[in-house]
Amino acid sequence: MNEIEFDKALSDFLDDNECEKVSQVIFDLVRGAFTAGWKAAIGSDLNGIMDIDRK
Repeated sequence: MNEIEFDKALSDFLDDNECEKVSQVIFDLVRGAFTAGWKAAIGSDLNGIMDIDRK
């Protein structure tokens, strides 16, 4: 497989609906983990140190 064929195959893979669904699931997992960490930090001593819940 040459570079042009590889690039086309990768592009086709990334444009596929299944790849899009998997990417969305991964994003949702990372966002959920980040949100949980953020909420945990707000309730910890970091809240006072970093002033996390500023409005």
